[in-house]
Amino acid sequence: MTLVTVMQFVENPSDRQAADAVRGHLAWKYALPLELGDPGFDSSVLSEFRSRCLAQDNPLLILD
Repeated sequence: MTLVTVMQFVENPSDRQAADAVRGHLAWKYALPLELGDPGFDSSVLSEFRSRCLAQDNPLLILD
């Protein structure tokens, strides 16, 4: 999820577009070492992940 969030920051898609990119774009699948048939995830997972990161004492620790 961290790498998806970074890729989302760079390319600026919405959560839904980022989740669709994980499901359908070969470049995203390659960068995330996923199998071609990987079903991806629901777009709501991204906002939940960001919320959990921000709730930590040091949210930037995940980037270390």
